[in-house]
Amino acid sequence: MTETTPRQRARIETEAQITAIGNRMVDDDGVDGLSLRAIARELGVVSSAVYRYVKSRDELLTILIRDAFTQIADAVDEALAGERSVEALALTMLEWSRAHPNRWALIYGTPIADYEAPREETVVPGTRIMVALAQLVAEDDRASERASVPQSGKTGSVTQGPERALAPLRDGLEELGLDYSDAVIMRTVTIWVAVIGLINGLRFGQFGPGFDEIEGELMRGVIGSLGE
Repeated sequence: MTETTPRQRARIETEAQITAIGNRMVDDDGVDGLSLRAIARELGVVSSAVYRYVKSRDELLTILIRDAFTQIADAVDEALAGERSVEALALTMLEWSRAHPNRWALIYGTPIADYEAPREETVVPGTRIMVALAQLVAEDDRASERASVPQSGKTGSVTQGPERALAPLRDGLEELGLDYSDAVIMRTVTIWVAVIGLINGLRFGQFGPGFDEIEGELMRGVIGSLGE
């Protein structure tokens, strides 16, 4: 293992502090609360010193988006290590969104004006959960085939949507070294849209009040209605 120098360790520590402070700002006030000057004040350094680590607000946003994607994906991986199911994945995403609503909005909410996330830094962390979901769906599909028990919507050909509509998703999966049937891809998209849509509806108040104590039950119902 390569040893780090004191300078490198100091840089890593400072970058971690910047990320932690930025996350707290988002937690407290959303994206509008982000300020490199405020981060500098909290670190006890002049503003110009922070720019040695983070060149702009956009770069800070990228760091925080990547960190949020990584955190929620790590939580999902940990849950799936104990129970490999779509329900476990969905409930973990729901719980993370409850704990970090503003970070959820940062990565799954309305796009930030005048900001475009760099693909080379955000695609891999941002697609980890969808890849995990596709793997779960593929595993379920293979298990159904082995059992020779047809299950509605889980096996067979895609009956809705032209094949070419799935091409971008298929290309993206192939870029990650994954090769799944159109049926698996379509089912993955169906579940993904349901999970993200429900969580956004809850986090952004689209369903109105009264769901705080029953969010988990609602998510289980949605997943159950999809045959999972």
